[in-house]
Amino acid sequence: MLTHSEFETQLKEALRHCTQIDLLAGNGLLQSRLLTRSGLEADGPQALRALLIETVATLFAEDKDKRLNRVLELTYFNPAPKQEAAAAQLGLSFSTYRRHLTVAVGRLIEWLWQQEQRARDTETPGDQDVVGMTEDAATVPSSTRPRLSIVVLPFLNLSQEAEVDYLVDGIVDSLITDLSTCLPGSLVISRSTAFTYKGRAVSLRQVGEELGIRYVLEGSVLADPQRVRVNVQLVDAANDEHLWGERFDKERKELLRVQEEIVGRLSRSVGIELIRTEAARRGDSAGEVDADDLVMRARALLNDVGRKKNATGAVDLFRRALELDPNCIDAMVGIAVTRIYQVINLYRLVGREVLLDEAEEMISGAALLAPHHHAMLKARALLLRARGRFHEAAIATEGLIARNPADPTAYKEMGLNRLYLGQTREAVEWFRRADAIAPRDPERWTWLQGLGRALMQLGDAAGAADALSQALDSNPDYVRGRAMLAAAEALTGNIRTARRYLAEYATFEPNMTVRRFAEQRSSVPSGAVNRVYRQENERILDGLRRAGMPD
Repeated sequence: MLTHSEFETQLKEALRHCTQIDLLAGNGLLQSRLLTRSGLEADGPQALRALLIETVATLFAEDKDKRLNRVLELTYFNPAPKQEAAAAQLGLSFSTYRRHLTVAVGRLIEWLWQQEQRARDTETPGDQDVVGMTEDAATVPSSTRPRLSIVVLPFLNLSQEAEVDYLVDGIVDSLITDLSTCLPGSLVISRSTAFTYKGRAVSLRQVGEELGIRYVLEGSVLADPQRVRVNVQLVDAANDEHLWGERFDKERKELLRVQEEIVGRLSRSVGIELIRTEAARRGDSAGEVDADDLVMRARALLNDVGRKKNATGAVDLFRRALELDPNCIDAMVGIAVTRIYQVINLYRLVGREVLLDEAEEMISGAALLAPHHHAMLKARALLLRARGRFHEAAIATEGLIARNPADPTAYKEMGLNRLYLGQTREAVEWFRRADAIAPRDPERWTWLQGLGRALMQLGDAAGAADALSQALDSNPDYVRGRAMLAAAEALTGNIRTARRYLAEYATFEPNMTVRRFAEQRSSVPSGAVNRVYRQENERILDGLRRAGMPD
């Protein structure tokens, strides 16, 4: 009997080998109940191929799903020579094509998995389909429900427009996929199960009981010719307690672009809120704490903008998790990311190579256990930047964006790598894309800092001052931000304001000189940056001199 993970692996392998019948002969799905009960005239590998093709044709038959159908067809059933060619044939950018492919494969996997479970249930008396349970059925106590378990219910379309129906369902589809990706250790109810509640008048408490989950996300979409408005709320399914809510108001231009931005903000915000809520509910007594508890509490510390003072505590929690579970990948990655941020955010100015070496060791250990772990891949890309290997970091980040186009931190990383490579105007666009996706994100100060530096290097001192001021509001603990803002204000001619910010910076790092600032306060190896970056960075150093920092 295949587990869900094994089922997913075998199904993805079957898709890849769909045109090579001989390679399908050893696929584990040939023994699945799903296939043996399919009633197809063919048998063996031919039946498996037919099942996949027929399921895709049925599952994606509606007009709004035609593009997903074509993506699967051109990737697996009638494949183009390369995925880039498939994207071009469909008239899509490669990142959008990859996003559609991820959504389509995810829906196919979850749909077939549900059918496999139903086939199994009919063979085992007493087993029930969790979706079909009623309020009179046995319920799952909230205390035993999995941590970070959530269902995203179909959003309400308040516009009653067919075109908006596609947008509404697309937001939910993408959000289910993105939450599963950006929230390691989570249990996100599949799309096929979540959509059984579409149009049903069921209390959120009942939804939580039927599905055995802790959290419910519900929402609504209202679109007029100019704007799209989305309201969402996160609810504790055990007691109907409202935990978090937010409203999104976007211009209605290209619907797919609007969808990506809304999903990006939602997945990040919901993930952060779930970790914060779940970490707060866990106790700290010896009998209650396990590795997962400690990892969640450490993540909650890191999600706070006060990462500098929280870093030591977070590492301690991650280490305790590793003591309880030496193979805890999330703890390894957590230590690595914390160490890297201590270096690139200048929280630790001594022993930087030692910190990066520890991060690399943790990433290598995690990669051996799970080579495709998303958070591990993010940490590896971050480490490449910290080491000054910007070309490699950019390539790694491209892969992350293809896997999850809704993560603003990936766009920030791409912007920083482009900045150090001397591609400053491209960097500006990447930073602005990150801010469009997540303007309220706790990490916002990181891409605003990058944007401010890039604009200053391009000679837009006023724009730089505005971005850097917002960054400082977002994270007042980032000391170097005051010096950068002082430089920008000085370049605009606001010398009095510039000197005030420089004086504030000097209380943290007195006797700083321009030369030391350039050499010792760089978050990356100064010798690794591009010549264009060094030339443009002279504008920032000139701003520091004008603000009053000695050479």
